[in-house]
Amino acid sequence: MVPEKAPGKGSLVVAALIVLGIVFTGHWIISYVQTTNPWAIIPWYGVAAVLIIMFGTLYRRGGG
Repeated sequence: MVPEKAPGKGSLVVAALIVLGIVFTGHWIISYVQTTNPWAIIPWYGVAAVLIIMFGTLYRRGGG
């Protein structure tokens, strides 16, 4: 039998990881392109968003 888990526990972990990823990635991107064209940030945020979504999907499919 599969042990029962609280239904919201996994969602809170995923939400915390997403927020942590967004804050860390945003800080790194802004510090990296600070001296260049501000519009250069857009592709970086796109890549970061795709990676976060992929990680969340894989985490969800893995039963986490």
